[in-house]
Amino acid sequence: MPTTNFRNLLYRAALPLSPSPRGQMSHITHGHPIDIKAFQHILRQHHVLGSSLLLCQGDDFATVHTTIRRPAHSANSDTLFRVASITKMATALVTLKLAEEGAFALDDPIAPLIPDADDEPALRGITIRQLLCHTSGLRDIPAYEQALRNGDTFHTVLRSEGVRVDNNAMSYCNFGFGLLGCLMESITGQSLETVFQQKLFQPLGMEATLDASTLEESRIIPIARVLPYRQGQDITITSLGRRSIAQPDPARHFGHTAGAMYTNCASLSNLLLIIANDGVYKDKQYFSPALIRQMKTQHSYTGTAASPDRRYGLGLVILDRPDISPRKLYGHQGFAYGCVDGAFIEEETGRQVIFLNGGCSEAREGRLGLSNKALLQWALQKELPAWK
Repeated sequence: MPTTNFRNLLYRAALPLSPSPRGQMSHITHGHPIDIKAFQHILRQHHVLGSSLLLCQGDDFATVHTTIRRPAHSANSDTLFRVASITKMATALVTLKLAEEGAFALDDPIAPLIPDADDEPALRGITIRQLLCHTSGLRDIPAYEQALRNGDTFHTVLRSEGVRVDNNAMSYCNFGFGLLGCLMESITGQSLETVFQQKLFQPLGMEATLDASTLEESRIIPIARVLPYRQGQDITITSLGRRSIAQPDPARHFGHTAGAMYTNCASLSNLLLIIANDGVYKDKQYFSPALIRQMKTQHSYTGTAASPDRRYGLGLVILDRPDISPRKLYGHQGFAYGCVDGAFIEEETGRQVIFLNGGCSEAREGRLGLSNKALLQWALQKELPAWK
């Protein structure tokens, strides 16, 4: 995927060579009618391979499930999506719940709380809060992916060259979020799936799981890179996802809490609501307001004129983009295997834009996916204001 401005320009120039949904889309819609032609234009522009969209404004909503014929990507109200790094919002909430229950404090060092890690130099001085806001100094290196493939422990990664640099500037790190999963299993003695179900998914009425091995594969939309597109290599469940996590294994379960959640738009809407409402869901206080406010506070930032959107709370992207909205947006993106997912809620108004897909253009503006930017601008500036 593009990682530099130059590569991004090359990617966008080559995008017309990738599969396009033009002329082969069908939609299942519910709720408030939307400008479907404007929405289809965005899908065509970014070569979206099947998707679900949810727009919310007050008590009003609209959903659109879009299927394309070639390559076959079918979506309906029963479809589940692997939402990639949107998982980090859920992981942060579960971490905050455990902190609220007294299992640890956010500024506790993590090393004493996970198996046999006290003597790991790479973890020295790293706190739970730093993992949540990507300021630990840890880096995603090839040894991280290799350890996941091999079923190795997190110690293998920590002892690899380059896993940590000697500064605390923001550096987005999936491995760091994975260690939060090790922490959860170590502290509770329960499997990640049990912890997430009990602390988050069930209380919020979410249809969601970290254990893809339990899912009917036919319900999952396949994910494919549109550039380059390789026929027959769509992904529904990764090799890691096929391994059950029904039993705790805190030394090895560092591959799930950064990006392995499967869920749908309606469930993500509930998750966004509890963040926006300072821990309240359906008039019940599930999370400490003080902790949720910490989650929404900017803890790290690496913005430049070319990348003005790199603001981060605790497991939460903060979009402060006047070109999209005069208000802050809270949420997260998810990039993996070709999908470019996004789930955001607007401060004060509570308007929501959630978009999940089976692959589309991965072109970015800074760190913001251009598909997400286009959808947010259309929804917040044109579509939702037109609702009466």
